[in-house]
Amino acid sequence: MLVTILASFLLATPDGPATGSLQTAPQAAAESTITKLPHAEISDLQKRADSGDAIAQFTLGKAYESGNGVPQSPDQAAIWYRIAAEQGNARAQNSLGVLYWLGEGVEKDKTEAVRWYRKAARQGDASAMFNLGAAYYNGEGVGRNDTLAYAWFLLSSEAGDPSGQDAAKRSQGEHGQAALNDAWVAIGQMYEKGEDLPQNMDLASAWYRKAAEGGNTEAQVSLAILSMSVKNYNETRHWCEMAAKARHSGGYSCLGYLYRHGLGVEQNSQEAFNWYLQGARGSNLGAMRAVAQMYEKGEGTKIDRSEAFLWYFYAGRRRGKESLLEAQEVRSAMTEKEWKDTQKKLRQQGYKLNEVDEMLHSAGSQPVQ
Repeated sequence: MLVTILASFLLATPDGPATGSLQTAPQAAAESTITKLPHAEISDLQKRADSGDAIAQFTLGKAYESGNGVPQSPDQAAIWYRIAAEQGNARAQNSLGVLYWLGEGVEKDKTEAVRWYRKAARQGDASAMFNLGAAYYNGEGVGRNDTLAYAWFLLSSEAGDPSGQDAAKRSQGEHGQAALNDAWVAIGQMYEKGEDLPQNMDLASAWYRKAAEGGNTEAQVSLAILSMSVKNYNETRHWCEMAAKARHSGGYSCLGYLYRHGLGVEQNSQEAFNWYLQGARGSNLGAMRAVAQMYEKGEGTKIDRSEAFLWYFYAGRRRGKESLLEAQEVRSAMTEKEWKDTQKKLRQQGYKLNEVDEMLHSAGSQPVQ
């Protein structure tokens, strides 16, 4: 529940457009030395691969791809890479992705290539991270996205891949500090969500902090949320205030939450209401709902069912059946005069009452009379 409440501090931000093109072939894991494999070693690899050894399966696939000790065969390379990849071998996953990218040994399919790159990158494979970044940069196999491209280049660079290091430097030269902050935020989100990277809140905080210290307000709010989740309220307040000073609606909502619940500050409902109201006016969904609740209950402000209805309705229009149901509950408690005043405000804001009725009804409410 706390995670849901805290997440409402954030507003979704659109991805920036991608520019340019990174013309490069995808890369498999680099081999420090290439030694010709004797027949005896190939025979041993075959036995171990047949017995289920994923490393041997990958190595055998590599031998077939390059023709090292066996006749060169992209088809056989793909077979052995797949067997090892399905066992979770990151190098095999990346190498299979490369074959799909190039159409060697398998039908060319860049979307499938990206799927395998993603699996390998999640395990920390530096080459796969670079390949995934290049796919995002060029919009091949996945939608173009400069921010995610830069993020994967940074991760590849940090993992020691020379191509990733070059690409990260190029991205910084092309896009500057603001784009770097956005990429840091993207990495923080990946670690926080645990989808493209293993979930790790410490690493999420570390990447968010880089961007937050660079003035990125989304990172500041995200760092505040993570700090709140571990009850570090001084840290939470600091980042909420930083975001609020930059007029981020999530920063306002965050401060409202702290004052409403007395976390790291003296509990003050009026102060909470004032912060929430600023966030609500900035279209922050969580703040909208909080303002509606406080108007409904007379918490930090006088009871005003008309305003409570309106803010629930605004929140419901943006996202959420629950808010529309709450609007209907407030409507049911209104006097005739309160409802007439509310109807007047709705009309002044350009709403047609029959459309309001349809929205409430679609959420499972009773029609507004």
